[in-house]
Amino acid sequence: MTAAEPGARPRSLDFVWRAVRPDAPFYLLVAAFIGAGVILHATLGYPRELDLRVSWNLLAVRSLIYALPALVATLAWFMIRRGRSLRSGRTWLDALGGFFDPARTLAFAFILFVLPPFMSVFTSFKASIPDVRPFGGLDVAFMEIDRLLHFGEHPWVLLHGLLGTPGATAFIDVAYSLWFAVLWLTVIWQAWHGSYFSDARSQFLLSLAACWIVIGVGFATLMASAGPVYFGAVTGTADPFAALVGYLHEVDAGRSLKAVWIQGVLWENYVEPGANPFGEGISAMPSMHVSMAVLLALVGFRVNRAVGWAYAAFALLILVGSVHLAWHYAIDGYLAAALTIGIWWASGRICERWRSRVVDPEPAG
Repeated sequence: MTAAEPGARPRSLDFVWRAVRPDAPFYLLVAAFIGAGVILHATLGYPRELDLRVSWNLLAVRSLIYALPALVATLAWFMIRRGRSLRSGRTWLDALGGFFDPARTLAFAFILFVLPPFMSVFTSFKASIPDVRPFGGLDVAFMEIDRLLHFGEHPWVLLHGLLGTPGATAFIDVAYSLWFAVLWLTVIWQAWHGSYFSDARSQFLLSLAACWIVIGVGFATLMASAGPVYFGAVTGTADPFAALVGYLHEVDAGRSLKAVWIQGVLWENYVEPGANPFGEGISAMPSMHVSMAVLLALVGFRVNRAVGWAYAAFALLILVGSVHLAWHYAIDGYLAAALTIGIWWASGRICERWRSRVVDPEPAG
């Protein structure tokens, strides 16, 4: 049947399907998650608030801020690998002409279009965790497990001997604050990857969505905990993290730590939902900061060893920072890393089967 015959699929739809087909498992998972959020909210009132526009401004603005330098850097790398001169305006125009092919542009647009509502639904579920499982009891258990695994000492105490100076803490705070930028730049890079039908790209996107759902919603709800910074407030018991939190506030008085400000905003919204527009949703176990950093390292090693080790160093810094800045128990990061590696492996198998059966089927005969 040709496009001109009755009942044939329009060529425009074929073009759209070719653009989204390699990443169809990612789109299906994202659509299922958004649909589940909408249905649960409409029927059960859970999550209690749902606004699919919450992440649009944040991610749209960040996309514009990050996409331009990312595009310039990618084009430069594209030309360097082909031995082209970066000083010639003509070579930049030629590179742009080959870079913005329709299929890549459409695939990129679709990915960035579905991520904001996806993250909005995630934020809604995260903010509703205490409605399902109140904080407190598991915080005590995780604190004790943390101490047991670290030879009877709290991990933050072990780190404090190395990092307990205002300069080191300020550096870690800045690095921890860069997590969103590094993550979103990597998402843009993978969404606009040169070989946009690559296995690594599809595996990364599916893993990205699965981690937020499985780790950030599923495990975070089952293992609901508030984290060291809120330990005393949610447990009502003696607080072994009081000295760490006090130290962070002392450093903040002179250096304005972003972690301290965000921790205050999140607690304000926890006590009075919607009180502060800059963020809501407390959840410590497992750590999504560590999960995403580990995911970046995994896809980085698929590119080359140097990129992988750079991301791995960043992941280690995020793990250390999560403990030193009182965001997480150390085991929050350990579990997140293990789950992320498992999800990466499973996503790879799914993408491999999808490609072999649908994207690149064996020729007939």
